[in-house]
Amino acid sequence: MADREPNLPETNLSEPGLGESQPLHIPEGINYECTGCGRCCSGWAVPMTAADYERISAVDWGSLHEKLNGADLFRELKDHEKEGSPYTHAIKPDEEGLCPFLVNNLCFIHSSFESKTKPSICQLFPYNFNETPSGFYSTVSFVSVGAVLNAGKPLTEQRDYLNQKFAEFKKMYPDHHPNWSKVELCKEVPLTWERYLEIEAELLRILQNDSESLEMRLAHMSLFVVGEYLKGRGSNIPEAQLKIELGPKHQLKPIEHVLLKELYRLYFPEKTLNRAESNFSASKFMQSSMAAKMGIAPQLKLRAGDKSFNLADVKAVTLPDVPELKDIFYRFIYQRIFGKLYFGAGFGQLSLMVGLHHLITAYSLWVLQCKAAALGRGVFIVAPEDIVNTGRMLEKRLGDMTFDGYAAGALEMELQSHGRVLRFLSMCL
Repeated sequence: MADREPNLPETNLSEPGLGESQPLHIPEGINYECTGCGRCCSGWAVPMTAADYERISAVDWGSLHEKLNGADLFRELKDHEKEGSPYTHAIKPDEEGLCPFLVNNLCFIHSSFESKTKPSICQLFPYNFNETPSGFYSTVSFVSVGAVLNAGKPLTEQRDYLNQKFAEFKKMYPDHHPNWSKVELCKEVPLTWERYLEIEAELLRILQNDSESLEMRLAHMSLFVVGEYLKGRGSNIPEAQLKIELGPKHQLKPIEHVLLKELYRLYFPEKTLNRAESNFSASKFMQSSMAAKMGIAPQLKLRAGDKSFNLADVKAVTLPDVPELKDIFYRFIYQRIFGKLYFGAGFGQLSLMVGLHHLITAYSLWVLQCKAAALGRGVFIVAPEDIVNTGRMLEKRLGDMTFDGYAAGALEMELQSHGRVLRFLSMCL
């Protein structure tokens, strides 16, 4: 098979006020349009700015639809929820976890008035705009089913609309400027932005070579970044490690079960996590690590409903070799890298190496959870719906994640190893 056509970013400077210092980069090969499924409007309390709340709460919604008559629709955010955000209130989900304004799978606010009446975040969704030293990078959130399925027109054919959304984003977040002042190849190894872009270009080149499995491409991406680190120290990757093989010979170590258990808890939780539960617990991880060294730490268990499975169980499940399904995983990885949403200010201020290895770890857990979801239904082949549902959950949890200094430090220690990445990827096979 030939390599994919290079997905180089397009740059659009037509938006008034944009200059060479703030280009908008649009990814190739990414499509989007709303599928009208209504599933994006569930599972969270939609936050509102003060202007959103004033505009929407002023309407007598009960007089417009009986479903909303007497409903308790809004709540004020707590102080910690307001901190560092433009939001003051939220729309309260109904008993089924759905937005109360969802009527017949359509937004009742939008259908009753116009798009501009909706909360600002709903007007922007699912478009993301990440500011970096080389401009803004647009992506679409995998929380949206349409984004997961790559439905609709290419983003490169929606330039005018993206410019409009970009302008709305800047108006909504005028003071939001991510801190990219400390970009690192790995901890305490600084990296210029220009050199980062060169490394990213090679990562994308490797990723787009679909003559190899996605697992092999990710393994080669890890090897490349580790090689860059070693070259900076005046050494090279040992000859014996240049040939990558994935498979049963790569068995997880006890400490790796502990690490995966903590990340799995965060990314595929059994219940909604509160604020205290939403961070990687470095102290809990360290305690469990000590237990692992004594041989008493439990192994990773995967859950689907009220059932749980071990790694041997999910090994029996097949992920269909269907290009459209494999492309979902590819686009998730591609957008995270293109959008700079996996390291530095794009994700937890992690170094490039550890950010990439964390992304690969998240992918590996996603594949395992797809297989667990199939087993939970009593079948041994992953269905498209398993990939969509688990991918949406992972995307949402990555967006909700916060790493404090202790958590980031723990990940920097535990996710530098290329060998560890090979063991994680081998779980997927």
